[in-house]
Amino acid sequence: MDRLRKLEIDLKREISFIINSKIKDPRIGFITLTDVRLSSDFHYLDVFISIMGNSQMIEDSLAALKKCDGFIKNNLKERLKLRTMPAIKFIFDKSIDQGMKISEILEDLNITDGKEGENSGNR
Repeated sequence: MDRLRKLEIDLKREISFIINSKIKDPRIGFITLTDVRLSSDFHYLDVFISIMGNSQMIEDSLAALKKCDGFIKNNLKERLKLRTMPAIKFIFDKSIDQGMKISEILEDLNITDGKEGENSGNR
């Protein structure tokens, strides 16, 4: 595993800890860090998050996280020894929602296929 990937894993773990245990902003809902991507020059960090709730809750949580970005950076400086602290950008990850929609569609198809199979067998 290369140095960049190891640092991404450490950053993901530490940011998750900071968000879940140190930030007390009531606007931040149930958040899960799904992935982090650090640029090759270590100056930019994209943090992908999944947020449970409606679109208003998602917007509120993203706004609160953007406001807490300095707090998160300061905590990262204390916890990790980095030469430069990357600029953090929070990105809403829609993959979990999309996966749930696909699962629902597949379940509907299975239910429909199962009922058609039962009806055609009775004829």
